[in-house]
Amino acid sequence: MDKSVVMQEWYFSKDGELLGPLTLTESIAFVQKYPNTYAWQPNYTHWLPVSDIAAFKMALSPPPPPHDVPQDLIDSLSAKETALNTSLSRIESALQTIDASLDDLDRDTTRSKDKTQHLNEQVAATIKSISEQYKALQKTLADASNS
Repeated sequence: MDKSVVMQEWYFSKDGELLGPLTLTESIAFVQKYPNTYAWQPNYTHWLPVSDIAAFKMALSPPPPPHDVPQDLIDSLSAKETALNTSLSRIESALQTIDASLDDLDRDTTRSKDKTQHLNEQVAATIKSISEQYKALQKTLADASNS
């Protein structure tokens, strides 16, 4: 028999507690009792789940098959899924309405900005014209006073 297999020392990590060294026979018994642990031995570079170690494959028994899901639970979950889909449809519709309203608001805002800019230009031109007329009138009055 290969001496390295017989002399293997195994260490286990269970709930943060380090256990070992254990012989291969002791390790197999431990793995049967605690199949969700990690193991290490000096030939390894890191800890491995015992389910990934060939020496323990025979020690692990398959888990029990899953139970059938009760029909009333399936029906309940299906009803909840339908209700959620209905709610999501309403929310999607509301979001589409909001999106359309925001587009309208954006268009109205752009139009208002354009009109405001145009009116500002007209007001500036009118003020300039009035200022020029005022200066011309002042000059006319000044000329009339001097004559």
